[in-house]
Amino acid sequence: MRQSWERELDEQQWRAVSHSGGPVVVLAGAGSGKTRVLTYRIAYLISCGVPPESIIALTFTNKAAETMRQRLEGLVGTPAAHVRMGTFHSQFARWLRQELRGVPVRGDFTIYDEEDSRVVIRDILHNMGRDLKSASTCRSLISRWKNEAKSWREVDCMSPTEELAARVYVEYESRLRAANALDFDDLLLETLRLFQRDPAVLEKYRETFSHILVDEYQDTNPLQYHILKLLASSHRNLFVVGDDAQSIYSFRGADVRNFRFMERDFAPVEIIRLERNYRSTPQILSIANNLLSHSHEVYPKRLFTHNPPGPPPCLYTACLTPEEEAAFVAKKIREEMARHHLHYRDFAILYRTHSYSRSFEDKLRAERIPYRLVGTISFYQREEIKHFLAFLRFIQNPDDEQALLRVISVAGSGIGETTLERLRAIAQAHHTSLWEALGRLAQEGQSPMHRAVKNFYHKMRSYREALLPLPLDELVEEALEQSGLLTYYAGDDRELERKDNLHELVAAAREYHEHNPSGASLHTFLERVTLVSTTGDTQKGFTDAVWLSTVHGVKGMEFHTVFIVGMIEGLFPHAYANEEGEVALEEERRVMYVALTRASRQLYITYPRYDMRYATARPTIPSRFLEEIGMSEPPVALSSIKRIQSPLRVMQTFSPSEIASPQEIQVGCQVEHTHFGKGKVVAREENGASGIVQVEFESVGMKKLDLRYARLKLLSPA
Repeated sequence: MRQSWERELDEQQWRAVSHSGGPVVVLAGAGSGKTRVLTYRIAYLISCGVPPESIIALTFTNKAAETMRQRLEGLVGTPAAHVRMGTFHSQFARWLRQELRGVPVRGDFTIYDEEDSRVVIRDILHNMGRDLKSASTCRSLISRWKNEAKSWREVDCMSPTEELAARVYVEYESRLRAANALDFDDLLLETLRLFQRDPAVLEKYRETFSHILVDEYQDTNPLQYHILKLLASSHRNLFVVGDDAQSIYSFRGADVRNFRFMERDFAPVEIIRLERNYRSTPQILSIANNLLSHSHEVYPKRLFTHNPPGPPPCLYTACLTPEEEAAFVAKKIREEMARHHLHYRDFAILYRTHSYSRSFEDKLRAERIPYRLVGTISFYQREEIKHFLAFLRFIQNPDDEQALLRVISVAGSGIGETTLERLRAIAQAHHTSLWEALGRLAQEGQSPMHRAVKNFYHKMRSYREALLPLPLDELVEEALEQSGLLTYYAGDDRELERKDNLHELVAAAREYHEHNPSGASLHTFLERVTLVSTTGDTQKGFTDAVWLSTVHGVKGMEFHTVFIVGMIEGLFPHAYANEEGEVALEEERRVMYVALTRASRQLYITYPRYDMRYATARPTIPSRFLEEIGMSEPPVALSSIKRIQSPLRVMQTFSPSEIASPQEIQVGCQVEHTHFGKGKVVAREENGASGIVQVEFESVGMKKLDLRYARLKLLSPA
């Protein structure tokens, strides 16, 4: 049987499977067959006489464990049932139930999921008189501390936010213990503590499991590694499979340094590289290898394949806006389906952040292309978007009760449930709307309740009077400022993502206004949003659908054709990488590597030349990763698409030597912009960066430009 297995595996796979024993790191490059190696390794051990019940395989998902077990049954039959397989959390929970005797909880403990934990933390914050918006941040910090094996006594606080979370941590632990409950992080932390305080229990599990195998090792955190180190320190039969180049979950606590830690703590460690890729074409692997060559952290490896050559990866740069980018992608999906007889599910559109999905959702709906939105709810169903749309609906129609209630809940109105009950009673008695009831109550009395109602009523009425006469694009932009949502989400653990989404809705309104200059109104825009968001809900029922996802959402998957979109600085790599330094940039590079290697046959990379999220269209800077993969010079020629009407028109381009420095651009200068043409600088203000200028252009009038992005040519000095 082993001879037939050897024929079914390539040379490096067989080397890993037949390893004689001791610590092994299998560096499994993308598409190199890591699950196959793990499964055959277990089968090989059983064939060598290792009792199956002494083997444990730890995974990160139940699906991975089930897939491995099914494959193992096909190789060894019934002994597969005796191998312990499962996720870290499920296996450790089983041990804790068997071993805990009341410290810190009994063995019949309850497991709190993420939502359970958040409810407890919200209640703690409520009792402390603190803002409930801090609940997610507090939970994230507590989770991080637990995965660093820190109790509340060991936390070092570096900010007021951490000080608050530390106070919550104390009460949170007290409540969990009173409820005889553990959260998901406790399943790891309490296993470590159990082994540390009871050497006999640790020795029991060391003797029980003489061979430990780990899947997706790059996703392990320090706590998981510490437990593995304790379990395997005597027999040293630790066999881990992973790809350091696909370590992209640091925000969940994953630590790519665990590869180096194992090399240090279990020396000597055999490192086996699986570099033959069974998924992609040589052309796709070539640019993936180019990207990895710029990494300073990953182990050296170079993917290769015996697959036949495919079409060259394509870079498309003719899109002026994300809307045109989405139109190009939709067109290519139709073409590829017809040419290669593909299904919708053979395509994936990948982006770095959820906020970038909006243009693609809209275009796929318009083209009646079914899609599956992975890892998040539809753009128009996100909390912050629904809040903003409610504010806009109220501006349009103050008698919209549901919109008004949502505005009251997030606008710092000072109106609570007791006041709302009074308002409903007034509305019912006078057969009026809730808004009219607010107006009536605002005219009564001088109590704190009456003052809160009066202030809110007059503030909202003045907003309506100021906003309604504005053109749609200006109205929506000003409404975002007046809504208070940017302040409302300040300090939220998803603040940047939420603000990106809010600005994206402003961009959607601006696009709608530009394409319908005479017929665009707040009423028609809201009607359009309602129709497309309702249509979007029906997409969930499709099984054959284009995958629309962040890169993180499709790790481990493959598609015939992949579109990597929004390849600009600030999006991919994400802006935070510049703030966090080289470590963050290294992870962004690994995210890009994962994106590239999802494609089996065809790869398209696109980016818009203008960022439309702001009042002024900002020229984009192509992602630095394009240069690293060798695709920054001239793009592969593609057939053009029919242009969507756009206010932007390409006039000419300037060489780097022609672009003036920000210091050269002063009031009175004559300048030229690549798309707006010639103009005169009429005002300048400093913003702590490069400065903001107002330019009166001959063709398009006044524009406000950020000098970091404007790329102006100086025609004559002031």
